[in-house]
Amino acid sequence: MMGSLDPLGMPLATDVLSGERADDGLYLPIIERIRHGFQRPGLLFVGDCKMSAFDTRAYLAQHQDCYLSPLPLTGATAEAMDAWITTGGRKGKAGELTQIGRTNDRGHEVLAAEGYECERTCRASGSVAAWSERVLVVRSPMHATQQAAGLEKRLRQAETHLTALTPPRGRGKRQITDEATLVEAIALVLTAHRVEGLLSVVWERQVEQTTHYVGRGRGSEKREKQVHEKIRYHITQIAREEDTLVCHQCGANAAVFAGGGVELSERIPCGTHFPAPQDPGPYRAAGCQTRRTN
Repeated sequence: MMGSLDPLGMPLATDVLSGERADDGLYLPIIERIRHGFQRPGLLFVGDCKMSAFDTRAYLAQHQDCYLSPLPLTGATAEAMDAWITTGGRKGKAGELTQIGRTNDRGHEVLAAEGYECERTCRASGSVAAWSERVLVVRSPMHATQQAAGLEKRLRQAETHLTALTPPRGRGKRQITDEATLVEAIALVLTAHRVEGLLSVVWERQVEQTTHYVGRGRGSEKREKQVHEKIRYHITQIAREEDTLVCHQCGANAAVFAGGGVELSERIPCGTHFPAPQDPGPYRAAGCQTRRTN
């Protein structure tokens, strides 16, 4: 683990640790060493989602430092994400999202991201003091396009595999004769392609009856007959849940960042690298500490 000074990339502190340890608790020691070296408050710490552990954010806020990091989709963030995305969709339709542009290597102005921010009050357990945290809900159009293409590919593959579960009758075509087996097979396909809840499947029970005479000899009206049934289950319809797909595409491309005391520019220098969001989707969220409240 390394703490460096940006934009120079100058290393400030380095720790070599064994790989079986969880990362969340390793940030505070190296942050404390960096703070001790600068001997001043108001430092901005930028990290990945593991730096967004509540104890780490509370420590930085307590020492009047700033932070910026993506929030993992767990706990309170996961509970609030649907509401944040709904608000983002409403603001997008009203043209109220803040757009962040950048100039690419060809000198063209392109849209790098768009989103909005809100604030929430955070309080550490057992502490009287609280701080206000900025939550930045950001959507990347490029990432959204990539995610939509990937989802469309998975949906087509799932539809093909679902159709293949119940082929027409014929030589060498294995039929499913039990409904529980069919339900289990459908669930496995949806899970394998990560499209649970996005496709609805309708099937029917088909029965083919054949009448045979009991015993040997020619048939007649008085001879005893026996009816044999061949049962198969056939998928008749595979439909996409359009409403669920819209919500899924919004949520899968969302990013949330938590930060404090930082002002984000509406322009990004050419060549700036953005790591791919950890969770699949066009919106993400981030949090920023903005000020302390009593």
